[in-house]
Amino acid sequence: MKLRVTLSLVTFVFLFSCTSTMKYTWTSDGYEGRKYQKILVIAESRTQQGRMNAENAIVDALTKEGVTATNSLSVFPQLKVHELSEDEIENRILSGGYDGVLVTSLVDAKTREVREGGGTYYQPVAYPYGRRIRTGYVHMQEPEYYRPETTYVLETQFFDAADHATKESVVWSGQSELTDPSSAESAAKSYSKKLVKTLLETGVIKL
Repeated sequence: MKLRVTLSLVTFVFLFSCTSTMKYTWTSDGYEGRKYQKILVIAESRTQQGRMNAENAIVDALTKEGVTATNSLSVFPQLKVHELSEDEIENRILSGGYDGVLVTSLVDAKTREVREGGGTYYQPVAYPYGRRIRTGYVHMQEPEYYRPETTYVLETQFFDAADHATKESVVWSGQSELTDPSSAESAAKSYSKKLVKTLLETGVIKL
């Protein structure tokens, strides 16, 4: 197979990062970017709903920029996509008329204990002084505790499906280290905007 889009069944989580573009990226030598007519968006997920939400977030972000994109549910409706052969994956992509493929997955997750609290502050207190009430301050110590902090590494690869005659058709990839999302839904939208912003600003996808 020439178009190497190999899917695996892993947990996929979209997370929020404070940067507006992806920090770690790679572009194939000689690739100068071009306009794509139809991009297939694939997100690896443990559940069908999670897959749909993640893919739709990227599709929406691309569509808002004028890029035609669709999720992969119509191309790969079954959840266990990894059971398909590489040739079948390639044939479904090419027969659907897709000239670009975006694949996003979780590649690593690390958890560490982070210390919180332990600081000091002054608490105001009132006390009688003769017939008057005076205000003083007492020294207070915040309790110290540890909480788990998880950092995820997300990787997105972009394949040029029109370049399937070559040995490798991946033309770009990017990674982000993201920590402790507050909301999966809002994080999906935030990551999608960052991904699309990077692809457009670096000229990987031209309008």
